[in-house]
Amino acid sequence: MIRMTMRRLTKGRWPKIRAGEELSCPEVGLLMQRFLDGEIDEEIEVQALADHLGKCLPCGHEADVFRKIKDALERGRPVLDDESVARLREFGQRLAEG
Repeated sequence: MIRMTMRRLTKGRWPKIRAGEELSCPEVGLLMQRFLDGEIDEEIEVQALADHLGKCLPCGHEADVFRKIKDALERGRPVLDDESVARLREFGQRLAEG
């Protein structure tokens, strides 16, 4: 499902991203959790995702929130402020809406 969606969003170029190509926010949004979980192992794809997160403040912030949530869950004490929860819900809603 994700591959078909990504191929549509990228007009057929995903997963064949070439070095130096930039990803859009929707592309990054679809792959962010897998990226943060270390499930994407193609070096060019990892670099394209990392580059986008480093340049795009909204996506970088969402990735930071996801990392904090993951770290908190791994420590066994999920402590999130209301703003983080609201942003996470908003991000999930945007993903669900496409």
